[in-house]
Amino acid sequence: MAAAAIRRALAERSYMPEVTFTTGSALQKSALRQANDRLVLNVIRQNPSVSRADLVRITGMAPSSVTFIVKRLKREKLVYDDKPETRQPVGRRPTGLHLRAEARIALAIEIGPSGGRIITADLNGAPLVRKVVPWHPNHDVFFDRIHSAIRSLLHPLARGQVLGAGVALPGTIDRNSGRVIAAENLGWFGLDADALIRRNLDIPFYFENAAKLSALAEMWFPENHASPLQDFVSVIAGGGIGTGVIVNGQLLQGALSAGGEFGHISIDPDGRRCPCGNIGCWEQYASDRALARAYAEESGEPAAVDDPAQDIVAKARAGEPAALRALQTAARYIGMGFVNLVMALNPQAIIVGDYLAQGWDLMEETVWSILRSRVPPYALSALRISPSRHGAEVSLMGAVALVLTRFFNSFNHSVQAKPGSSVVMHRGL
Repeated sequence: MAAAAIRRALAERSYMPEVTFTTGSALQKSALRQANDRLVLNVIRQNPSVSRADLVRITGMAPSSVTFIVKRLKREKLVYDDKPETRQPVGRRPTGLHLRAEARIALAIEIGPSGGRIITADLNGAPLVRKVVPWHPNHDVFFDRIHSAIRSLLHPLARGQVLGAGVALPGTIDRNSGRVIAAENLGWFGLDADALIRRNLDIPFYFENAAKLSALAEMWFPENHASPLQDFVSVIAGGGIGTGVIVNGQLLQGALSAGGEFGHISIDPDGRRCPCGNIGCWEQYASDRALARAYAEESGEPAAVDDPAQDIVAKARAGEPAALRALQTAARYIGMGFVNLVMALNPQAIIVGDYLAQGWDLMEETVWSILRSRVPPYALSALRISPSRHGAEVSLMGAVALVLTRFFNSFNHSVQAKPGSSVVMHRGL
């Protein structure tokens, strides 16, 4: 199938983005075959019980090509047919195809101030096994624990079953080398995370900033296969404020992969000093740490040690005055930061995670009040703000998506595409 036909097939469905081959030489036959296989596999993933006739219609391939590809995918145990009915009605119902989701496994690792979380997930992104690794201030000790946990998850899996590992890290990341350029809230600068994690593990590793992966999760796993948003911001608030920005269907990276750091835009020029070196950064007033500080000031006592933001949200739901006041203080600062997002980016949506998702119903009225008082009505007319359906798991699910993008879009050639909910390959990912 020619590259132009692949583009047409992908563009036929609103949630399947355009794919452009950018190789300087002619595509090899094996690469085209692999591209066709992954295209068909992805359509089956998106449309459980799709018929072969529908595959022909959706992809634009010849019926004989679809037949050969499906046979190949069945031999590889990646897809299977519906079980035939014992009694067929008049006019045989077309056999439907399903993804054998457990045939391949993605590993996802999220590292943050509270420690590490690691999961395995199937081809649909459904989490299978989970491990939590407690934080340790010595990064050698901490990564030893991460490495041991990964090995224990890989041990029962068959060779070749694991597609790779996606790693979500805070701060500015060199995605090609896996080096943490700067994670100020962890005190990591120039840390070779790839060497500390990978060691002798014989699987691919992919690295990305956690906030950017939160945006990838929203694109890759949309609710009910909805059409993907093309201009939105994902905001997470664990250990700081992180923002993943999608502009015209592309993940905003910047010259050094540090673009979209709205958490470090100053909202108070005479405010608190931030570890990044700036003064009055948004995250100093709106992150989970800022919420915990506000609660301590209101109540005279600290919140729960394990997850203070979640504890404060729970107390606010129970009607505790100090928790409600702290949450409203944070909501006002969240609103001020959203003013900057709206005026700078004009997004279709802002999607919030972490404690913002857990307590959004308690905060949204205050946030919208700030927005309406500072932003022209026309700039808000099409904006929606909603909690992520992944909640505190959003970056971890983004790390799963980071691996799945490589599998469903692995053409063994340089590929560019506008990100979508399912076929996602962005420039630089």
